[in-house]
Amino acid sequence: MTEGRRIIAVCAAWVDEENLNLFLSHLIPHARENGFLPLCITFDRNTVLARGEDGLRECRMLFELENLSGIILFGEMIHAEEINRYLINMGIEKQIPVFMMERTYEGCINIRYEFRSGFEQLVRHVVDEHGCRDVVMVAGFKGNPYSEERIEVCRAVLEEAGSALPDEKIIYGDFWDSATRRALKKYFAGGGKMPEAFVCANDAMALCVCNFLGTMGISVPDTVRVTGFDGILMGERHLPGITTGVPDFDSVLERVMDCVKHWNPQNSGRTEMWPLSYEMKVRQSCGCHEVEDSHAIERILSDIQNENQDFSRNIKNMGAFVRSTLNTNSVDDLIRLIPEAVGPWPDSYYCICVLDESDRMMARTILHGENGQYTSGERFAWRGKPIPDFDRVIRNEEIVIVMAHLLQTMDETMGYIICGSRKWNLREEQRFEEHTIFMSSVLRAVLSNGRLRQANEAVQFMADHDFLTGLYNRRGFLQELNKRLENPAVREKNLVLFSVDLDGLKRINDAYGHAEGDAAIQSIGKALEQEATRMDNGLCARYGGDEFAMAGFFTGLSENVEAVRERVENYARQYAGEKPYRISASIGGCISRKAECHPPLEQMLEEADRALYRDKTERRTARE
Repeated sequence: MTEGRRIIAVCAAWVDEENLNLFLSHLIPHARENGFLPLCITFDRNTVLARGEDGLRECRMLFELENLSGIILFGEMIHAEEINRYLINMGIEKQIPVFMMERTYEGCINIRYEFRSGFEQLVRHVVDEHGCRDVVMVAGFKGNPYSEERIEVCRAVLEEAGSALPDEKIIYGDFWDSATRRALKKYFAGGGKMPEAFVCANDAMALCVCNFLGTMGISVPDTVRVTGFDGILMGERHLPGITTGVPDFDSVLERVMDCVKHWNPQNSGRTEMWPLSYEMKVRQSCGCHEVEDSHAIERILSDIQNENQDFSRNIKNMGAFVRSTLNTNSVDDLIRLIPEAVGPWPDSYYCICVLDESDRMMARTILHGENGQYTSGERFAWRGKPIPDFDRVIRNEEIVIVMAHLLQTMDETMGYIICGSRKWNLREEQRFEEHTIFMSSVLRAVLSNGRLRQANEAVQFMADHDFLTGLYNRRGFLQELNKRLENPAVREKNLVLFSVDLDGLKRINDAYGHAEGDAAIQSIGKALEQEATRMDNGLCARYGGDEFAMAGFFTGLSENVEAVRERVENYARQYAGEKPYRISASIGGCISRKAECHPPLEQMLEEADRALYRDKTERRTARE
């Protein structure tokens, strides 16, 4: 048996980094006090699932540790039944406790978030203590159980207070900022009045509400109160700070530690339910607290500035590293380049390994060490010991958490990266994620040999393009459009911008699965590419989800929106083939009569967005 601290593995995905960071921030001191070392294992679920049993087995390899004493799974972040069930069964096989966060499964200890009671505290605070009766509820996805439950809570509290929450006072922000901005624009554009309070289903949307109102000259909380829910760091740092509900991780982690320390293997596979309550954190956005003093504000701004500088340095350093590998055609060459590249890295422990292509049970280090003292080239069997000196890492009390991430593509697991940190904050987590992204790209390029020369272009492509459709993303679209506007050949022509939405994406996902939703998105993307060829210097983009944009130049007036829509829908159906659902799109356009005198692109896009939502509303009304 390996000596030193025992391991508690936390398995999650990067899709919700702030909430994962919040949990790990609470776990670390509890683990340290009880003689445990947290090991946070992350991966991309799509790449694991794409490789079937091989992907699952290679994912499991990082859990094959003698000192593994418990597993904490974030089921909703992992968001894959096959992976969640596989890891639960692994824990049962190893006869160690498995704790499931956010979801409920047989055979483990389910930590059930008391969302309803936690959210009710916030609503009652606004309604009962602040006397707000006119409330706008900013919900998540329409039809989502977490979102609908919070609507139900808000409505019930208001009715109890003699008020109501009519449907027109419910807007859907999809738990994210961009959708929240669109929902707010639609609400006010439709004649919605300023309420006494905005009650938001999470902090990300509450932050967006505050910032959006600020652009309107509305002060929070002087004019209107705002609350969030979930307790992310940005809500605490924001000015004003967001009144929110924070999971009481400390209470449940005390119970987790006690359970792991006194675990009876005979209890493996037993199903239990533990509640996780919420604590209300009252801050400035509801009007209860004064705005932070100047020293506190300066401290927050200083922290943010330092983090931004660190991010900039890291990205520049990694970018330089990628460029230095452009002529590399072997792992040996990569090993010779990497010491210079990692010089500016923090003094954490790092071990980056590549799997042996002839024997997948063997790994080879391409970076291994700490404090700037790194070695490479060690070959070892990684099952049960993912790094050569794992025993030393466990015994090093200065290391408070170990992070591990598989470096994968849809076709293979290339290797993995492990980092042992002496401190923990959101920036530590983000920096590790940045390193995994860049190392995965570099390793893929090196192992691909012939594609090595394209590594730098691939990094730039990822920054400017949408991964699913291959179209430009918003950043790439605007950059490329600005370049084309500098072309003298188009200055006298008319510039047209279209905003496009795939209709009914949620319905397709819900009825036929996300693979069909992705197929519908790709079909619209291909159709827009085809339509763009009709225009001079035409180009198109996917902004995310069901949102697209298209631009181009015309000598005369462009064709009307209905004609564009008809062609796009016909193209999309041809690309998609026979489907049990109809592919259609809502489209809005904006034209500048002379490209060289065009209004700001953001202004044109907003006008196209407004036209799109008019189109969507009119067509929905016509169908009804």
